[in-house]
Amino acid sequence: MTVVKIFKKNNNIISLELTGHTGYAENGKDIVCSSVSSIVGSCLLGLNQVVKIKAEHKQNEKKGYFSLRINENISANQMEKAQILLQTAVLSLMELAESYRNFITVQFTGGSNEIY
Repeated sequence: MTVVKIFKKNNNIISLELTGHTGYAENGKDIVCSSVSSIVGSCLLGLNQVVKIKAEHKQNEKKGYFSLRINENISANQMEKAQILLQTAVLSLMELAESYRNFITVQFTGGSNEIY
């Protein structure tokens, strides 16, 4: 199972951490894993290339680990844009978890479970 942890500070999403393999199907045929990868990969690209902030990220495909963190000291404008991308990613992950409960779960730390 993939566990998605959403870390919030001052009501902003600051980081995402994903651990574990979904286990939905074998490697290369796992549609849940592919969906998760697409969601977080798109979010990272948007943060780095569209919003122009250097989001820190780490990943270890073998261990099923991915983390993404934004700097809390970015401008208010950048934070607002970053939140649009992060909130959309989290909503997408929550929707996926609703459909595939035995394979992915979403947890919140440091704030409410509300996205926006």
